[in-house]
Amino acid sequence: MRQWSGQRAWLLQRISALVLLAAVLAGGCWLLLAGARPGWPSWRAFAAHPAGASVLLLVVGALAVHAWVGVRDVLLDYVHRPGLRLSLLALLGMGLAFVWVRTLLVLAGPMWR
Repeated sequence: MRQWSGQRAWLLQRISALVLLAAVLAGGCWLLLAGARPGWPSWRAFAAHPAGASVLLLVVGALAVHAWVGVRDVLLDYVHRPGLRLSLLALLGMGLAFVWVRTLLVLAGPMWR
């Protein structure tokens, strides 16, 4: 745990927050300036493009890092039993990894057809 404590965790959380903010702002600009209509066809077209899929993977990865650091800090502060803390951290890590891999498979699905 010492490796991810302190300043590194703080920096990871801030960088991931900036990536998420940039993605939200870029998405808002895309909707406003490109005249795209929010809906399933627009999202499908965006995700089907390799650049769009890459951006979505980056956003999901940044969201996973942001969630990991935040929840990890809460668990380290408030869960005092080491076995329970380790179990909860393992579940969190597996859940976040599952979400990222599932996103990768969903986005890569149209490319494999």
